[in-house]
Order: sequence, then structure tokens, then C-alpha cells
Amino acid sequence: MTGAPGRRTGAVLGIVAVGAAGLGILLGSLAGQATPQAPGPVLRLSFRALQPGEPVLVFLESDGSVRSASVSFLGETAELEPINGGAASFALVGIDVQAQPGPAVMMVKIVKRGGALENVRKELLIAERKFPSTKLQLKSEYVTPPASAEARIKREAELVALALSVVTPEWLGDGPFVLPHPAPSWSNFGQRRLNNNVLQSLHTGLDLRVPLGEPIRATNAGRVAMASDLYMGGKTVIIDHGLGVFSTYGHMSELLVKRGEAVKKGQTVGLCGSTGRSTGPHLHWAFKIFGARVNAEGTNPLASRISLRINCPFR
Repeated sequence: MTGAPGRRTGAVLGIVAVGAAGLGILLGSLAGQATPQAPGPVLRLSFRALQPGEPVLVFLESDGSVRSASVSFLGETAELEPINGGAASFALVGIDVQAQPGPAVMMVKIVKRGGALENVRKELLIAERKFPSTKLQLKSEYVTPPASAEARIKREAELVALALSVVTPEWLGDGPFVLPHPAPSWSNFGQRRLNNNVLQSLHTGLDLRVPLGEPIRATNAGRVAMASDLYMGGKTVIIDHGLGVFSTYGHMSELLVKRGEAVKKGQTVGLCGSTGRSTGPHLHWAFKIFGARVNAEGTNPLASRISLRINCPFR
């Protein structure tokens, strides 16, 4: 931690539990807290688990001395966004499904209104996580695509990457995340797949057992970053929720929204299907935070279940 020398304020960096509250509930409750008794900003981290495939919420409650703040973690940097125009701000970062277990450094850069800079460094320990594996039998053209499809697959991969690379600098979500459909899941996030006896793919989403033709709803408010019929993903919608958070809905039979359209939480974005590389009707539901692929398991992929508190005074 560096900064101009001076009196220590006694502000705290902490990692706190918030139960299984939704993201909107979490942000609302934190933003509604009174200014801390100790002078100086209070920085909190909240997460479900420090494991591959998990999100981390970074929350800063300012005493009015902070002009801006950003967090860097696992190769990504996110600006903290003010909540409702107030002094409190937050950002989301993720631990990718293929992140290696072991120590990882998080750096929070805080710029004070007078220009002083505070760098808070915290080493976090990413725990090992075991993922399931399975064998699938697919149409041969989805395991070894024909040469005629290679250009399309490459072009579509580039378009998806481009859609996910545009970070909206404000939060578009509305309260807690919800399920896109109440159907149960196969709990297959991170699954290693042997396709036609060839070890070929890593499943970075969650499959829900939705019947054919059932409506698929937006898990939160946002803007449609993509609505296309993809070779592998089938008819797919990607929603930008802001601050680098994206949700994806794949293999649908029909698309009911268009790129650039603003959507409300719970709005129907398509109908369940089995398009693209699919063995039967279901919904492929996935989340990304910047480049990190995180687990959508449960009604709220950004819930927090375990915690650790750390005292770390600023200068």
C-alpha cells in the first residue's frame, strides 16, 4: 500500500458475508449503510467462494475523500461505479473457470480528491475446484465441422468476442438476478466433454432442462449485445448488464429481441429449442464478467456465501 505520508485514518479493507442476497439487494443494503464511524473509506470484498468460476464483488463506501477507484485482478481492470450517484461505488470481477489454484493478487487503486493516490494490495488464495466430465454423442458436423463451415465458425467467434469486449460504464441491472426459466439444471458448469469419443470441449455455461417452445426470460435488465443464429450456439441472445457483466441464452428455437434493444428483467427474449450443437431441447445459460466465465448455478450467480474479514488501514 502506497501513498503520500500523513495521518492514518483507520479505514478498513474487509471481506464480508452477505448471505444469499441478490446483487441488487446486496448493493442496496450496502449503499444504505451509514457512513462508517472511523474516518476514511471502507473497502469490502464479497464472494461465494474463491474458486474457478466464481464472481467477486468489490464495494467502496467513501467518506467523501475519494474521487475515483479501480480494481485489478487476474489480468482485468474494472472501474468502480458510483451507486445512485452517491459516495458508495462498486465493481465486479471474476475468477475464470480455468483459473489456476493458488495465490492471486488484487490491487485497488484509490484516487483522493486532493490528488493523493492509495494502492491497496491484497493476496487472495484461489482454491482448487473439481468439475464433472461426461460423454456426448453429437452429429459429426458439430465435432468435425466441414470445411465449408470453418469460415462461418471463425467469423461468428470473432463477432461474439467483439460483442463481449464492449464494456458499458454504468450498471444496467435492476435488483437481484433471476432464473431465465424455473426448470432444473444439470449442474454441468465446467464440465469436460468427450464428444464422439474425442476430448474436445469445456462447458462454460449451465444447461437448464427447459421443454421445447417454453419462453426464456432475461435474468436481469440490460441491452441486447447480440441476437443471432450461430453454427455452434444456435439461436443465441447475449445481454449486456453493464460494468462488464454479460448473460447468454443459447440453442433457442426463436429469437424475440434484436441487437441494441433495451430489455427488462423477466422479459421474454426467445423460445427454448435445440438449435446448433445440441443433443435435445434445453437452455444453455452462461455468464461472463469481462473475460472470466463464471457459474450461473442457483437463482443468483452473484450471491455471496462465505467470507473473511481483513483489517487494512489506509494512510
